[in-house]
Amino acid sequence: MSLTFAHINIERHRHLARIEPFLRERAPDVVCMQEVFESDIPFFREVLDAECFFVPMTLYPWQEGTTPEGVALFSRTGFLSTAFHQLGGWEGELTTYLDGTPVEKNETQRYVLATADIEHEGAVYRFGTTHFPVTDKGEMNEIQEGVLKKFLETTDLFTECVISGDFNAPRGREVFSRISEKFIDNVPLQYGSSIDGSLHRAGPIPFMVDGLFSRGGYAVRDVEMVCGVSDHCALVAQVEKV
Repeated sequence: MSLTFAHINIERHRHLARIEPFLRERAPDVVCMQEVFESDIPFFREVLDAECFFVPMTLYPWQEGTTPEGVALFSRTGFLSTAFHQLGGWEGELTTYLDGTPVEKNETQRYVLATADIEHEGAVYRFGTTHFPVTDKGEMNEIQEGVLKKFLETTDLFTECVISGDFNAPRGREVFSRISEKFIDNVPLQYGSSIDGSLHRAGPIPFMVDGLFSRGGYAVRDVEMVCGVSDHCALVAQVEKV
């Protein structure tokens, strides 16, 4: 039997009042999130009744200090195993994020792929999530190309997986296309943008930058994009081992 999956870039602390009813209504079994504050994890664990695997990417300035911010996987059935893989960016101890130019953003955070093996009704599923570097107008730069190379090298070791992320790369251009050569792109082509123009600080952007990819023995069905929850639209789907 399939499990319910959701993916969403939550834009840190800004949309919790929108995200909470969405998560309670959908009640997903597995959720992949980006731009998560570590301090908000107890809130999401309670809302989802789930365990969390969190991998910080940077220290985000917040309330006269900083808080770790990164990617997270939530699972209602816990985890059999977890791992993270560094894809590029800042190395060593976390540093304070600079919300300035794309170069400043990219040089003050590390880029990671977080993965987890999860058991659901006797079957083992592997999920992963990532958040790629931002670029100017969605054009690939040197940092993003390096992260893509490491991402593809790392995931080549996985015979089966479902990976979602904010790839900061428009579908149809090089980064998204190179990933699609290795994986099944499960987001219906009818969706032309995953940016919610009513909530994103830059307004409408005609880029599908959020991806839901799979490889191996997974059926990903009933994929739907849901807007009105964050500056990025959420993706929801049914995932089943076949």
